[in-house]
Amino acid sequence: MAWQPTPYTAPLLVAAVASFGFAVYGTANRSRGGHALLWSFVAVAGAAGVWSLAYAAQLSATTLGPTLFFNRFVWLGSAGLAVAWPAFVFSYVDRTAWLGRRRFALLWVVPVAVAAAVWTAGVDPLFYADPSLVDAGGYRVLSYTPTPALLGFVGYTYTVNLFTFIVLGYAAVSRDGVFRRQAAVLFLAGVAPLVLSAAGIAGVVGPDAGFIDFTPIAFSGTSALLAWVVFRYRILDVSPIARDAVFANLSDGVVVCDADGRVVDTNDPAEALFPDAELGVRADDAFDDVPAVADAVTDPAADDEFRVTVNGDDAPRFLTVDVHDITGPGTTRGGTVLLFRDVTERETLQRRYRALIEKSPNVIAVCGEDGLLRYVSPSIERLLGHRPTEIEGRPIIDLVHPEDRREAQQAFERAFDSAEPQSLTHRIARADGSWRRFETVIERLFADTGEVVITATDVTDARRYEQRLQVLNRVLRHDLKNDTNVIGGYADLLRDHVDEEGDPYLDIIDRKVRTLTHLSDQAREIDVALHSDAGRAEIDLSELVERLCESLSSSFPEATVTVSVPESAVVSADELLESAVRNVLENAVVHNDGDDPRVEATVVADGDRFRLDVADDGPGIPPVERTVFSEARETALEHASGLGLWLVHWIVTESGGDMEIDTREPTGTVVRMWLPRAAEERE
Repeated sequence: MAWQPTPYTAPLLVAAVASFGFAVYGTANRSRGGHALLWSFVAVAGAAGVWSLAYAAQLSATTLGPTLFFNRFVWLGSAGLAVAWPAFVFSYVDRTAWLGRRRFALLWVVPVAVAAAVWTAGVDPLFYADPSLVDAGGYRVLSYTPTPALLGFVGYTYTVNLFTFIVLGYAAVSRDGVFRRQAAVLFLAGVAPLVLSAAGIAGVVGPDAGFIDFTPIAFSGTSALLAWVVFRYRILDVSPIARDAVFANLSDGVVVCDADGRVVDTNDPAEALFPDAELGVRADDAFDDVPAVADAVTDPAADDEFRVTVNGDDAPRFLTVDVHDITGPGTTRGGTVLLFRDVTERETLQRRYRALIEKSPNVIAVCGEDGLLRYVSPSIERLLGHRPTEIEGRPIIDLVHPEDRREAQQAFERAFDSAEPQSLTHRIARADGSWRRFETVIERLFADTGEVVITATDVTDARRYEQRLQVLNRVLRHDLKNDTNVIGGYADLLRDHVDEEGDPYLDIIDRKVRTLTHLSDQAREIDVALHSDAGRAEIDLSELVERLCESLSSSFPEATVTVSVPESAVVSADELLESAVRNVLENAVVHNDGDDPRVEATVVADGDRFRLDVADDGPGIPPVERTVFSEARETALEHASGLGLWLVHWIVTESGGDMEIDTREPTGTVVRMWLPRAAEERE
C-alpha cells in the first residue's frame, strides 16, 4: 500500500508519542493521586494517542478503502476521549458523584453507541455521505457530506466539552495557589483543540478542498501543557481541588512530600513560613534553615513530633512539627505529610511564666491530693538550700515544723474542698536544719484537677524587723514619756532654787519636755494607725472640723481660729481621720512663733470629693522637709522634724484621698486634704 506525506503527519505522530508516554507514566505511577483521577488521566492520554496515531495513518493513506479503515480507529479514539475527558475533569474537581453508574451512563452511552455503530455498520453512509478523496494541494484528503448523525454527535461532544470547560474555569477563578494554576492549564489544554477544530470546520484553517480534523493535530501542542501540569504542578501527586475545604483553609501549615523527598503540595500558611518550599523542590533545599524537617522527610525513623524555630519578619517563630507517613502499596513509604503548628504565642507565654516562676522570690509548688510534691520552683534552693529534684515526690508535710503540721494539714485539706485560698503562717526546714518562717497561700490549681498550687513567702526577716520596731516603739513611747515626765518634775522643783537668771533655761527645758511628750503621743498614734484594723467609715467632715477647732481654741487661747464649713460634708474615710485633722490643726499653732497665731480651717466641695484647707501665718515648713515628705522617704541628712505629717499622710492615703502642702504669702503654710464623698453625698 502506498503512503503519502502530509504537513500534519509529523505533529500527529508527536501527539501520539506524547499521549502514549503520558499513559505509560500514569500507569507506572498508579500509587499516586486518587484512583479515579489517575485512571481517567490514563484514559485521556490513551484515547488521545489512539486518535492521533489513527488520524496520521488516515491522512497518509492514498486510497479510499484504507482511509476509511483507519478512520474507524479515529472514531474509537474520539469516542474514548468523549468519555475519558469529562471523567477526568469530574475526578479532578472531586465531583465523584458524577462518576456513579447512573450518571456516568449519561457520559458513555452515546460514545459507546457511536463506536459500536462505526465498527458494525461503517461510517458510510452512517456519518459520511458520498465519501471520496480529493486533492488538497499535493496530497489527498477525505471529502464527504456530513449526515444528521454526525452533526448530532459533534453537537453532543461540544456540549459536554463546554460543560467541562465551565467547571474548570470556575475552579481556576475560585481557587488559589497551585490549584488555580493547575485548573488554568487544564482549561487551556482542553479549549485549544476545540477552538482549532471549530476553526477547521468553519474553513478558517486547512485546505480549500476536503476536510482536515485539527483536534488530534492540536494534541501536539496541548501535550506540552499536559506535561507542564503533570511534572510542574504535580497533578498526579496533589490531592483534588475540593480538598481545600480541609487543607487550604487550615490555619496550620501543611507540606506534602513524595517518596523521593520532593515537595508536591503546600498550603498558604506553609508557603508563608517556608518560601523555598516550592512544588518539585527537594526537602533538603525547601527546609535548608531547619535541617530537622528535611531529615523527617528522608528518614523513616524520624520523630513523630518535634519543635523547630524559624526566623520570622520581626521575631523568631516557634513551630511544632507533626510527621505522618503516607503508605504506598504494601508497606512502602509513599510520602510524608508535615503539619506545622505555630505555637509562638503559647511558647512565649510559657517562657514568660517559667521565667517569672524561676526568678520569683517566693517558693512555688504544685501538690497532688496524695500530699506529694509534683513541682517545686528553683527558688527553693536559694531560700532553703534544697534542690528541687530532691524535694519533688516527697510529702509536703515533711518540710513543715512539727508544731505547725496540724494547722498546715488542715489548710491543705480545706484547699481541696473550697474555692477560696487558704492562708497560714508556719515554719519550714532549711537544708542545714534551721527553720524559716513563711506565709503560705494554698489554692486549687484548676477546678477539675486534683492539684493545688502553693505560694510560700519567706517573712522571717520581716517578722524579726517588725518585732524589733514594736519593741523600739514601746520603749520610746513608755520610757521616753516616763523620763520626760521625770525631767519636767525636777525642772519644776528647780524653779524654787534658782534665781531669775536661770528661768529662761528652765523654760527651754519645759518646751523640750512638751516636745518630747508630744512626739511620744504621735508615736503611739502612728503605731495605732499602722497596726489597727480600722476600716472606712462615713464621717461628717464639717462637724469634725468644727469640734476640733473649738478644742484647739480652748487649748491655745492666744490663737485665733477661724472656721468655714458647709452644713454637711460627709466623707468616706479611715476611722483615724480625726487624728490626722487634729495633728494638722495643732501643728499650725505649735510651730507658730508669733504672739497671736492665726489658723483658718475651710471645707469646700470639689467634684466628687471634699477639700479641707488648714492655713496658718507661721514661719512655714522648710523646703527640704516638704521635699522629704513628697518623696515619702527619710535619710540621715534630710528628715522631717516631727512625725505628725507622716501620720496625716498615711491616714489620708488609706482613706483614698490626696494631700498637698503649699507656702502662703507673705508667710505661712496651707495644708490641703482631699477626701472622697460618701455614697449618699454623690447621689
